[in-house]
Amino acid sequence: MTHLAPVAPVRALAPVASIPSPDTAAAIIAVAEALQPDLAQGFQIDALRLRLEMERTFGGSDADGAWDWKLAYEAGELALVLFLRKFGRALLARAGSPAALLPILAKVSNLLPTHTRRSEEMERFQQFSTPLPMGLAALAAARITSRDLVLEPSAGTGLLAILAEIAGGRLALNELADTRAELLRLLFPGRPVTQFDAAQIDDHLDASSSPSVILMNPPLLIVTEN
Repeated sequence: MTHLAPVAPVRALAPVASIPSPDTAAAIIAVAEALQPDLAQGFQIDALRLRLEMERTFGGSDADGAWDWKLAYEAGELALVLFLRKFGRALLARAGSPAALLPILAKVSNLLPTHTRRSEEMERFQQFSTPLPMGLAALAAARITSRDLVLEPSAGTGLLAILAEIAGGRLALNELADTRAELLRLLFPGRPVTQFDAAQIDDHLDASSSPSVILMNPPLLIVTEN
């Protein structure tokens, strides 16, 4: 089964901040941890709120090159991942089905600012985040259980992976971009995170642990039989 999402329009490019990946990943998660309570309380996170938290954590402004808006948007998405990790299972159990959960998560995701600035790295790696409602639709179609090994060949900031985790699936994550791969290692400790080109991921899969479900952006959903 294949479901393709529309590709987001390309916006003006912004410069890429040059910060070592592990330090960057830890700082982005720190920003996400500061923002997650806002989502839990239903507070809107506008660009000013996001900018102030980034400046406080990175010790400077985007104009100074301390960070860029790509990193800021990723911090917002990670705040959503942290929110889902904390409340997702309870919300899903209360809603009764992914379809019933859809309006709740759509409301939460709309608390984050839209991605109006695109960086060179986002263009080079074709980084387009999956809207949470679309990821939830893929989750419902996959019917993931604890018996499933879920491969995310282009895991990004983990928005699809966290949905699979909430459903009880075991994760195998792949992400080519260095900083995002480091983020995934920090967010999903103990889960394998590889950095292969997703287009050739089949050449690198361990035949002894083939995934039963493959989820990836735009999203593409593949359910296999082991």
